[in-house]
This record gives sequence, structure tokens and C-alpha cells, in this order.
Amino acid sequence: MFEQHYEIWVEEQRKTRGGEALRKLNEDHGHAEKLFLEQVWWPLFGQFDCLFPEHEVPHARNSSYYLDYAYIRPPHRINWEIDDFGSHAKTITRRGFDYERDRQNYLQLDGWNIYRFTLDALKERPLQCRQFIQQVMGRLYGTNPDASHLTLKQREIIRLALRTHTPITPAEVCEQVGVKSQHARKLLQDMVKQRLLKAHSGKKRIRSYSLGPKAPTWI
Repeated sequence: MFEQHYEIWVEEQRKTRGGEALRKLNEDHGHAEKLFLEQVWWPLFGQFDCLFPEHEVPHARNSSYYLDYAYIRPPHRINWEIDDFGSHAKTITRRGFDYERDRQNYLQLDGWNIYRFTLDALKERPLQCRQFIQQVMGRLYGTNPDASHLTLKQREIIRLALRTHTPITPAEVCEQVGVKSQHARKLLQDMVKQRLLKAHSGKKRIRSYSLGPKAPTWI
């Protein structure tokens, strides 16, 4: 499941890049960055919405900074960095050390929230890394109701509503979840009863739905 979604996601990212940005994605997005997704991100969220690898941030003098991962979901921007002690210790120079500190300062000044994980932590303490990300998301986007009881289809419907930021329709649910109209309406009705969704328009026959009070604010 992870491998299939990962390959599709990376290929979609390549299609939007060119020049140096594409080179960085092809050459610098490697084992450590993939491990972060496989061991930490995917088990938490099961998708890659709002996440961009080797994200380019233009800087002064026609240069750019590249972030291991940018998570861009208004009103916040998060930079997740993966640090391999072995590589950094062998290749770092005084100039490189100075550059890294300037880079972090400018990004924070520009409004980025920066969080760093070591490769050892991803390998040895992935659960702790996941818990930390949950804490970050809770602080920035609000506390999140427990989503562990949701079915896969319910998660997909909530992700659709979170991603679009607009009321969703049964037709959109059919496309998102891959079910027929009658099944989609049954799913939506059950989620209304659980207060995961609420009717947005329509009385006798609901035409659109929005998130309810029991819905997670991120998933």
C-alpha cells in the first residue's frame, strides 16, 4: 500500500518541477527522506496531502533554499528536516555550518515552523517521532478527536472535506471512495448520525455535507 502511493506521489511531484528543482528532487530525495514517510508520516496519516519533498523557497540574490519536506496547509507552513549524522559530520565545513544556521534563521523569519529528526530517531524511535508530530499538529491546528475508530472509507471522506475546505456532495464521495451513489449516501447518513458530518444544504434530501463537531481537524 505505502509503496504504490509513494511512487505515484513522487511522480506527480516530478511533473510539477523543472530545472534545479527537478534535479534536487531526483538526486537529494533519498533513503532517509523515504524512511521518514514510511516509518512516521504514512502510519499517522495514510496520505501525502499538503506535503512537498525538496520544496523550493526563493531567497535573495537569485538563490533558493530547498526543504526536505514542506507541509503547507493554511494558516501554517512547516518544514520537516531529516538529518543523517554520518553524512553531516563528514561533509560539513565552516562555510557550510554558517550557511545552515543562516538558512534556518531566514526561514523562521519568513514564518516557517522548522522541526528536525535524526536518521537514528527514525530507525530506532519511530513511535516517538509520530507522537511528536501529533503534538505539533495539535498545537498548530488544534486538538484532534481520536480517529482510530474510523473506517477507511470514513477517513477518506473526512480527508476530502478537509482538503477541499468546502461542503462535499455525494457525487464527490462516489469518486473519492469508489462506491456507487446509494452506498455513498448510506456512508454519509451514518457519519451524520455519528456527528462526523452535518447537513449543509437540502432538507428532505441532503445535497451537500460539511464537517461535524466530532470530525478530526486533521487526519
